[in-house]
Amino acid sequence: MFENLLEQPAVKSRLIHDVKSSSLPSSILFYGPSYSGKMTAALELARTLTCQTEEALWNCNCRSCRDHRLMNHPYTLLTGGRYFYEEISASADLLRKNDAPAARYMFVRNVRKLLKRFDNVFWEGDTAKLKKCQSQLISVSDNIELFIPGKDLSNEKKKLKLIDTMLSDCKKLALAVPGSTPINHIRKISTWAHRAGEKKVVILENAEHMQEGARNALLKILEEPPSNLQFILVTTRLGAILPTIKSRVRSYGFSGRNSEQSQMILKRIFKNEESEYETLREFFLSHHDINYSELRKQAELFISSVQKKNILFQQIFPGKFEKDMFIPFLEELLIVLNQFLKDAQSDGLNTRITGNLTKWNVKIRDYSQRFEVLNQSHTLLLESLYYEMKG
Repeated sequence: MFENLLEQPAVKSRLIHDVKSSSLPSSILFYGPSYSGKMTAALELARTLTCQTEEALWNCNCRSCRDHRLMNHPYTLLTGGRYFYEEISASADLLRKNDAPAARYMFVRNVRKLLKRFDNVFWEGDTAKLKKCQSQLISVSDNIELFIPGKDLSNEKKKLKLIDTMLSDCKKLALAVPGSTPINHIRKISTWAHRAGEKKVVILENAEHMQEGARNALLKILEEPPSNLQFILVTTRLGAILPTIKSRVRSYGFSGRNSEQSQMILKRIFKNEESEYETLREFFLSHHDINYSELRKQAELFISSVQKKNILFQQIFPGKFEKDMFIPFLEELLIVLNQFLKDAQSDGLNTRITGNLTKWNVKIRDYSQRFEVLNQSHTLLLESLYYEMKG
């Protein structure tokens, strides 16, 4: 079990112990940096808990494990935002070059991580909200079946065209996924979880993004969870999780991957033998047509301009700023700021300077929340952030 969780020995050992000793609580929290394997661990835990054998090996042939490998298990729900398109695009690149079963499995799983957000459990009675993306949803759901290992896709030209069509459709679907899990989805999870049946697993990504109503609804489930339910919350910001929620879950911390570990993962999983990417984040951003070096320059220009007088926002962003660039840009601002903060502390700069850097850090995270949770205009938010930091 957990054979596919790479470079996380501590959390892997702890999870295996808790599963084998039957000491795993019904509600747990995975926290750590992006791209650290939290979702991999959550999905593998879901498979392990529902496996019909004690060993729960990845290649187990029981019905439950077969369903999990294809991300098609009927009693596993996934909710919350994610870097869907980048992940699907990266696995599509591998599949174009290598039609091996492992490449097909990865492509199918990544596409179905997205499709799982449109499960009938969440949208029953609200299907009108899916009207704009209904055609893409049907198309992707039908076409992904053709990529299941063992299916005939010997026509190379047809395969490549189908991949391109699916990428286009998945990009539109990804934009339709709520940035934070809404309260009505939490309520529907509760109703679904209380129905009698087999072991059920709910994986809730970006748990820190939920609004107050959704958090309160989640608390009710965590206080009195159904006996057959396993809740797995996933977050990159442990400090943003309510203390009342943290007190009801067992937390598992994931460490960030360094450059060497990232290179190993890219080589092993994506067959990237001589990678030009220092981090997994750079690799995935490149699959959203984002030039990482340009993103870093833009973030550094933003920070330096904030500290200078008489530089207007329009001077740094004279053209249109794309919506799907907003979150990657804020993440890059945080990376630049944190480096400045480390340098300031090591150089012994006064507390006023380091205090301002810390306040900026908090402010950027707040604007990320406004965009992802409250769906405010990214253009207005970016300009407002610039002048607020400048002040």
